[in-house]
Amino acid sequence: MKRNVFTAAGIVLLAIYWYLVLAVTGGTPTNFLIIKDFSVSADLSLVPFRDLLAILGGNDFGGSFLQIGGNVILFAPLGFLVPFFWQGWRGAGRTIALGCAMSLFIEINQLFNYRATSVDDLILNTLGAAAGFACFLVGKRLFHLPGRAGTRAEKLPVVVLLIVWALAIARELPFYLSYLSL
Repeated sequence: MKRNVFTAAGIVLLAIYWYLVLAVTGGTPTNFLIIKDFSVSADLSLVPFRDLLAILGGNDFGGSFLQIGGNVILFAPLGFLVPFFWQGWRGAGRTIALGCAMSLFIEINQLFNYRATSVDDLILNTLGAAAGFACFLVGKRLFHLPGRAGTRAEKLPVVVLLIVWALAIARELPFYLSYLSL
């Protein structure tokens, strides 16, 4: 019973977190329904560190901190929550790879949302997942959680992330469909 409550808490926290990430990043592709010219709407940057250097070269320290720190902080909870609630994700490689995959997922979706898609965001989000995993390791020592990773990664966290994404699309879809009928 105790394990079921713990897993349920993990599902709820991960779902809330991921819903908020999608709300902040525009990580659903429903805008593709109203894009007239995809070549004009796509803002794609595939050269690593070009955007970061441009941000750091500017005079706006607060904006630089918000852009860089925000991307790192955005994915730190993923790097912490998943290994905390699911023992099969207690390997650094698995958790950081999940953070990278979900960041790539968002960046690809942003191609359809008049948002910038940047390899630098992917790098910073992945660093955020790694930072979250490092926080998990500290918490694991403090709270004496079981130390070994499970032999295989449970599918439940990935299923939760995809279900929340599908629900976010379902929530936005009526708006975009009504826009098309105008």
